Amino acid sequence: MKKIFSLILTVILLVGTISCAFTSSAAGISLSAGKDALVAQWTKGSDRGIDYRYFSPVENGGESKKYPLVVMLHGKYSGSYEGEQITGTDFYKWSSSEFQTRFSESAGAFLFAPRTPGGDGKTWANAELQNDLMNVLSGFIVANNDYIDRERIYIVGWSMGGAGAVSLASSNSNFFAAAVIIAPFDSVSQAQVNGLKNTPVWLVTCTKDTTASHVTFAKPFWNKVVDTTNIPSYCRITTFSKYNYYDSGHHYVHFAVANDLLNQPSDCGMKTEDARGNRINTSESESIITWLSSQRLGKANESGVCKCNCHSKKGWTSFIWSIKCFFWRLFGNDGKRYCACGNGHW
Repeated sequence: MKKIFSLILTVILLVGTISCAFTSSAAGISLSAGKDALVAQWTKGSDRGIDYRYFSPVENGGESKKYPLVVMLHGKYSGSYEGEQITGTDFYKWSSSEFQTRFSESAGAFLFAPRTPGGDGKTWANAELQNDLMNVLSGFIVANNDYIDRERIYIVGWSMGGAGAVSLASSNSNFFAAAVIIAPFDSVSQAQVNGLKNTPVWLVTCTKDTTASHVTFAKPFWNKVVDTTNIPSYCRITTFSKYNYYDSGHHYVHFAVANDLLNQPSDCGMKTEDARGNRINTSESESIITWLSSQRLGKANESGVCKCNCHSKKGWTSFIWSIKCFFWRLFGNDGKRYCACGNGHW
């Protein structure tokens, strides 16, 4: 009888062990815990004159899986004091269990929010500061080497940070697997966009932005992306027709990103589409976090990308191209259309 009881107890313990092995609790605490509790999860750090806050999803030293790393660059007036880069932007919410679980595969992510050295006038677009930041990041990754997936490092930047994120992602395309650019406050050169041609990019902008003009900065940047990228289906733009919920200048769209573009005001006119012009309905499965976490270095690839000007969206050329597409779809024997570049396209 004792043997039978022992056998039953062993089976129960074994089942419990197996169950625990396949159950992973989400990193972070719930949004309901409040801002102070969420911010308290972030650890302070400093290196090369750059102080930073970071969140680690690792719950114990025995984990074997690896997590993505998201680098967050604040705007010009969101780093005046230590910690403001997360407390003043709502990005602390990404450390909540609700947001962490949206990171596919790992159900969690490292979050790294550096702050520009105060009082020296440097911006994230400064070459010296960028070099220091990359060295700081490298040191952070080495220190957490057992837990960071080097193929899933992403960069997010707002305003001044948006311009810096463009520059960093462009010059480190073998380091960052994707970039989220929010209301960039600077012009983006063609050379920079050339460096992003194989990098998934998600641009967020408001057409009424009076600080970082949509017409001056964001729109020309997006047009260059559309014309240059090799992976148009992987690139997205979210446009707001108004976003004056935090200021009167419609510039603070980073709050929308910090909330993963979910539950936005019904009158904000939010619209999202890819670089082919296809409309995307944002939801938890089509949010920025889930989009980010699905990107991996070298993964983004689209065969048959047109390299000639036959698909230009300008005037008469666009009209002729649309007619060609109509007949290709109507009479094409193999379901593809062919053009001067020699590739077959759908």
